Amino acid sequence: MESLEPQWIGGVFRESAPAGIRLALRLSGRLRAIRRRTVRAPDDERTWSLTAKTKILLISLGSCGTLLGLAEAAGALGPSSGDGRRWALDYLFTGHAELGGASLALLQDPAGLVILAVVFVTPVFCCQQVQAIAAFVQMNERNGGTEKLLDEEVRRLNDLVRKTNRWFRWLGRRWVSLALLLAMACGTFLLYRYVDSHGLMETWNPTDVSDTAWRTAVYDGWWGNWHRHPELAVALCVAGTHAFYVLSKQLVMGVVFTVYLYRSDLLGFGVTPNMRYDSDGFQGLRPLRQFILWTYGSALAHMIGLLVLFMVWLPARPWMVFIVLVVMLVDMLVIVYPSSIGYHSALTVKKDHVRYLYDHEPPGDTRNAAIAQVWSKPVLPVTTRKATTGIFLYLLAPAVPALVPLLFR
Repeated sequence: MESLEPQWIGGVFRESAPAGIRLALRLSGRLRAIRRRTVRAPDDERTWSLTAKTKILLISLGSCGTLLGLAEAAGALGPSSGDGRRWALDYLFTGHAELGGASLALLQDPAGLVILAVVFVTPVFCCQQVQAIAAFVQMNERNGGTEKLLDEEVRRLNDLVRKTNRWFRWLGRRWVSLALLLAMACGTFLLYRYVDSHGLMETWNPTDVSDTAWRTAVYDGWWGNWHRHPELAVALCVAGTHAFYVLSKQLVMGVVFTVYLYRSDLLGFGVTPNMRYDSDGFQGLRPLRQFILWTYGSALAHMIGLLVLFMVWLPARPWMVFIVLVVMLVDMLVIVYPSSIGYHSALTVKKDHVRYLYDHEPPGDTRNAAIAQVWSKPVLPVTTRKATTGIFLYLLAPAVPALVPLLFR
């Protein structure tokens, strides 16, 4: 069976050895701690190859450190004692306070910290999904998913893999990546312009002044204010553009994989637990477990970041409900629907194995114990209770930011 190659959606998701990083690794004395693989070049020269996760973690840590350094240099990292401003969130706990001036430094902005955390962790989520999708075909092949397939069915499955890989390569083309990057940059810029024009935290106004005066005062003391800290505003827009760019590729990759999973299941090659030997504690489905956990975690993190953006930073508006609904529908398409396909295909494998035990094992305690062992573990490598809890939290998340400001007001 040929492998899926989702790493072609972007160069950062493939192992490589850039000259600058390779030189830095060679000059450093800590090669063993950060290298993943050493390959022998044709000229017997050693070339250090970085994994995708290592590169993404280095980029995220470097970006986070750069932003903190810029905030410290601009005096917007923590509260300033000389400007006479009061912490903006402190007004929430003082009823009918007079508005003298609001300060919202980076470390005083919980909403900003949540959004930045989601921004920097988004590439990590995408990288984990790329690695899990790349291991999907071989995982099921090792577990016996091709034993009952005819040669013609294997050929059709390989054709489907090649077609899916062409979509991944198309998504990773330079002009497609550039178009997505420009679109995300325009969207991020327009979103920042909206903040620049309308201020911050209008919905959370606990004072007696008008909402216009409150949001203007909060924006004036905000760490990302373009007029006071243009370098931080640019850094925020760049980070947001990169996060939206990676997220857009992640969503398209999820749709492509969902189509592949649906069509491969029709050809008889779905999620296949290993019914003969439990090699990893999850009937050979550990890569699928990682994919499910990282995918649900990514959806929950992005939903929280989206709600914080549209209901804390920006004024809550009725049209924002439609944005949340669209995001939830897309997540249902690329998360819940593939999970249901995987559940039914794995359930079919377990039922076939139970029938095999009934037909080939003599009646008795041995057969009954073997059948009980089959149903003692969940069909998917994530228990129903955990999945239900995750879905409940995901559906409950939109209500929390909408209710909290009502309690303060």
